[in-house]
Amino acid sequence: MKRFLITSLLLAHSLSSAFDMAGLQISLAGDMIYEQGINKDSNANEKMTMRGAEMMFFAPLDHRFDGILSAAAHDEDGETVFELHEMYFSSSKIIPRSRFKVGKFFLGVGRLNQIHQHDWAFMHAPKVQEEFFDEEGLIDTGVEFGHLFNTQRYLDLTIGVTSGHTYGHAHTDGKKPKVPTHYLSLKSFTSFNNSSGIQYGLNYVGRTDGEDNQMMIPGFEVVAKWREGKIVKYLFQSEIWYRNTKDAQGAHSEQLGLYIYNQMNLSSETDFGFRVDLYKDLSKRNSVTGKKVNNIEYNFAPEFTWRSSEFVKMRLGLSHSFAREEGMTLSKDTRATAQFVFILGAHPAHSF
Repeated sequence: MKRFLITSLLLAHSLSSAFDMAGLQISLAGDMIYEQGINKDSNANEKMTMRGAEMMFFAPLDHRFDGILSAAAHDEDGETVFELHEMYFSSSKIIPRSRFKVGKFFLGVGRLNQIHQHDWAFMHAPKVQEEFFDEEGLIDTGVEFGHLFNTQRYLDLTIGVTSGHTYGHAHTDGKKPKVPTHYLSLKSFTSFNNSSGIQYGLNYVGRTDGEDNQMMIPGFEVVAKWREGKIVKYLFQSEIWYRNTKDAQGAHSEQLGLYIYNQMNLSSETDFGFRVDLYKDLSKRNSVTGKKVNNIEYNFAPEFTWRSSEFVKMRLGLSHSFAREEGMTLSKDTRATAQFVFILGAHPAHSF
C-alpha cells in the first residue's frame, strides 16, 4: 500500500505538470477504517485498515470523447491487492440527448453502484449490496448506453450489456456465460425548488452463467435532497432489491434486502445520519421438516460526520446487527467504527 501511494504521488505530480494544458485531471483518494468490537461475539478486526487507495485520471480525449482510467489498492484479509477499476471512453456529444461508454466500468444501476465507496454517505455497504453485487460495487467490461427522453417529465434510461464472465468480486478470468450480464435503469426526477428534489428509479440486472445458473435482480431506488445554498440540510436515500436464482437442476432461491438512510445537517461542517438495513432469505427451509424458516437480519448504524472541506472527512459511528430465526436470536454484533477519507488533486463531480 505504501509503495502504491508513493508511486501515485510521484506520477500525479509529474503528469499534472505535463498535461495540464490538455485538460487532464488527477484524483487520489485514501480511505481508512477502524472497527472496535463492543460485545464478545463481535467479528470486528479491531485494527486500522487501509481499506482503499484509488488513483483516477480523467480528461477530454478530443472534442467528442472523454476518457477515464482508475486503479485501486484494496485491503483483502490483510493483503493489499492492486487492480484496475475503470478504463473506458465515453461521449455525450455524438447522439442528441444520449451518452455511451465502452470499456470497464461500474454498472449504471442503483445508487451505491455508481458512486465510489469513499464518496458514499456512510461507512459500510449494506448487506443487500454485499450479497447481491459486491461490497464496493459491480464492475464489468462492456457497453452502456443512456438516453434522456424529450418529454415533459424527466425520464432517463440506461441500458447495458457486459461480459458476464465473472460477477461480483473476482481475480480470475471466469467462464463464458450462456447469457451475458445485462441491465437497465429508468430514472425520473421531481424538483422541489432550484436546488432540492427527489430522484427515483427502477433497476434490473440479469445473467445466466456458464453452468446454466440463472439470476434476476429487480430493484427500486430513491434519493431526496433538501438544500440551502450548497449545504444539504436533509438527505434521504434508500434501495430495495429482490433476487431470484434458478440453478441447472431447477432449484429456486429468493432473497430480499433493503436499506433506509436518513441524514440531517447539524452545521456547515457536520452531519448526523442513521441507517437501517433488513435482509431476508425467502427460500430458507428447515433441513429436517422442509418447511420454510421465518428469518431476518437487521442492522442499525448511527453515524456522525465532520467535513473539514470537500477533500477531508472523518466519521464516527456504531453498528448493531443481529440475525433471527423463528423468533430466536442467532447472532449479535455490536461495534464502534471510525473512517478517515482524504482526496488529493481533483474531486470529480457526481450527479444528483
